[in-house]
Amino acid sequence: MNDKFTFHTIFSTVKRLVLLNGIFLLLMSVFRLIFFLYFERFGHFQGMYRYLLKAFFMGMRFDLVVVAYINTLVTLTLLFVWMIGSRKVYDLWRTAVKFYYFLFYSAVFSILCVDFGFYTYFKNHINILIFGIFEDDTKALFSTLAQNYNLFVVGLGFLALFALVYLMCGFFLRREEGERFFARPYPPVFRAGFAVMLICGNAIAARGSFNMFPLGTMDAEISSDVFINKLCLNGLFTLQEAVEYRMKENRDYNLMKMVGYDGNAVGAFADFLGVSEQSLPKENLCRALIRKTRKNPAAAAARPNVVVIMMEGFGIDLSSYNSDSFNVLGGLQRHFGEDYLFSNFLSGDVGTIGSIESVLMNMPKRPLAKALSQSKYAYGMHPSGAAWPYRRAGYDTIFLYGGNAGWRNVFNFVPTLGFTTSEGEGSMDPKYLRNQWGVYDEYLFDYLYGKLSAKDGKPKFIFAMSTSNHPPYSLPPSYSLLPLNVSPDVALLITGDKALALERFKTYQYACQKLGELITRIKASPLGDNTIIAVTGDHNFWSVFDYPAARYLDLDGVPFYLYVPRKLKPAAVDTAAFGSHIDIMPTLYNLSLSDQEYVSVGVDMLDPRLPHIAYNVDGIILSKECGLRHFADTNTTAWYSWDPGALRRLAASGASAEHQRLLKHYKAALAVTDFLSKNPFPVDMDQNK
Repeated sequence: MNDKFTFHTIFSTVKRLVLLNGIFLLLMSVFRLIFFLYFERFGHFQGMYRYLLKAFFMGMRFDLVVVAYINTLVTLTLLFVWMIGSRKVYDLWRTAVKFYYFLFYSAVFSILCVDFGFYTYFKNHINILIFGIFEDDTKALFSTLAQNYNLFVVGLGFLALFALVYLMCGFFLRREEGERFFARPYPPVFRAGFAVMLICGNAIAARGSFNMFPLGTMDAEISSDVFINKLCLNGLFTLQEAVEYRMKENRDYNLMKMVGYDGNAVGAFADFLGVSEQSLPKENLCRALIRKTRKNPAAAAARPNVVVIMMEGFGIDLSSYNSDSFNVLGGLQRHFGEDYLFSNFLSGDVGTIGSIESVLMNMPKRPLAKALSQSKYAYGMHPSGAAWPYRRAGYDTIFLYGGNAGWRNVFNFVPTLGFTTSEGEGSMDPKYLRNQWGVYDEYLFDYLYGKLSAKDGKPKFIFAMSTSNHPPYSLPPSYSLLPLNVSPDVALLITGDKALALERFKTYQYACQKLGELITRIKASPLGDNTIIAVTGDHNFWSVFDYPAARYLDLDGVPFYLYVPRKLKPAAVDTAAFGSHIDIMPTLYNLSLSDQEYVSVGVDMLDPRLPHIAYNVDGIILSKECGLRHFADTNTTAWYSWDPGALRRLAASGASAEHQRLLKHYKAALAVTDFLSKNPFPVDMDQNK
C-alpha cells in the first residue's frame, strides 16, 4: 500500500479544521451572550444598541485572536507534514492535534467559566487579583465556593464540557472510511497560494487588527458605557495581562519609572511636598516625610483610647439606599447621624490586604504591585507604621483580625508597623461562632471591647479587621433580620443573581447592626468619654451593582466615620472634604496626640489649610474641583468634571490646570511611596520621655 498522500488530503483537512474552529468561535460568542444576559439590566441601553452590536463583533475579534494563537502550531506542523508527505506521519499528526485541541479548548472554556465567577464577585474580568487564590486563605476560599455553589454539579458540568470538546475534536479529526489520499492534481500556483494564504490568514487573525498595533484591551473602549466595553473582552486576554503584570512585578517592577521619576527621587519628594530640591535632607531623603502633630493640651491630658475598625465589604453606596423597609444600616444609622461621616472617601485598594496596607503604612497601595506584607519588604521596620506614634506615646498597640492569623503574612508584617500585640481568631474563645473566614463580627467586637476595657494603666490603640460581610454570606442563627424589602429601584440596579444579592444585603445589615451595637456600648460606658472611634470599609460592595465611569466615587467609595468625645472635638469639621485611606491615621494622630512625630503620605482630614484629594490604586483621583483616572499600565488619563445635574457623578471633560496639578501630585505620591517602601530609615521605638 502506498504510504504517500496528496495535497487533496491537506485541503480537505484544513476545511474540517476551519469548521471545527468556527464552531468553537461560535460557542465563545454564545458564552458572551450568556454573560450579557446574566449580568446586564435591560432598559439600560437607550440609544446605545449599535454599541451593543459593536461589542459582540469586537468580542468575536478578541475570541478569534485566541483561536488563531491556538492554531498557529497546528498550521505550522500541518505544512511540515505536507512537506514530508508520509501517510503514517499524517495519521500521527492528526491524533496529536486531536488531543492538542482537546487540551487547549478545554482550558479556554474553563478560563471563561472562571472569569464568569470572578466577574460575579469583582464586577470585572480576571485581573491581578486572581493571584489572591494562592496568596489568600486558600482553604477558606474553596470552602466559600462549596457554600455558594454545588461543587458536585459544577464538577459534572465541567466533565460534560470536556466530553463535548473531546467528541467534537474526535469527530472533525477522524479518519473517514475510503479517505482518498490520492486525487486529481492541483496546479502548483494554487498549492503555493494556499500555503501562503494559510500562514498569512493565521497571522492576521492572531494579530486581530490591520492597525499599527495588534488588538489589545485598549481597543475594547468603544463606548461611554463601562459594561459594554467589558462585554468586548474575554477572560483569556485579561488573564494574559494579569500574568504579564505579575511577571513584570517579580522581575523588574519600577514604579518610579512608570510615574516619570526614574532616578529622580529628589524631584519626586520636592514635587510632592511643594518645596525646593535644595531644602530636602541630603542623607536620608525619607526623613522629609516626618511630620508632627499640633500641640493639643486636651489630648495630652486625656490620653484617649483610639479604635480603628475596618469592615469587610463596607461600601458607602449601599448605605444611601437605607430606609425603614430596606434597613441595611441597622444600629449604625443612629451614629452616622450623630457623629462625623465623610462620604467623599475612597478605599486604598479593591482588595482587603491593599486597603489594610494603605491605612497601616500611611501610604497609598502601589498599582500593579503585590502587597508589601507578601513581598521581600515585609520584614524590615517601617517608620510610617501606623502604631509607632502611639507606641512611643506609651500606648498598648493591638492588632485584631477576625480570621486566621496566617492570612497574607499579616502577623509577621504588623509588628514592623509598631504593634506589640497581634491576634486572630485562634486567640479568641473557642465557643465563638465562626464561618469559613473567621469569627462572626459580634464576637470580634466583644473581644475588642474586652481589650479596650482592660485596666492596665495604659491607653489603647486598637486596629481591628472584620470578616463577616464576605462570601459565603452566612449569619449566626441567633441573629434576627431587620426589614429588607428590596424596592423596585434597588432591584433594577442589581446585576446577576438577585437571590445572592439579597444574601449580601443580609450580611451587610448584620455587620452594620453589630458595629452599631459596639459603638453604642462604648458610648454608654465610661470609655465613651475618652475613646475615639474611626470606622471605614476595606472596599466597596461591587459584586451587586454595576458602576459606569461616571460613578467612580461610588465604585470605590467607602465611609469614613468618626466619633470624637466632646472634650476633644475640633471647632469645625468639613465632612464634604475628599480623602482616602491614607488620610485616616494623620487625622487620628492630630486628634489624640500632642506634639508627636509621625511619617505619612496622607494628610489630616480636619485641617482646612491642607489640600484634600482622594486617590487610590485604581488611579481614581478626585477633589472638590474635578476628577480624573490615570491608568498606570498604559500611562493614559481620562479627565472629568463634576456633573452639576447629578450628585456624585462625573462627566467627561478636557484637561485643565487643576487636572494637571492633581495628576502631578498623584504621580509624585506614588514615587515617594515606592522610595519609602524600599528605603526605610531607622525607627525610633522608644517611648517619649
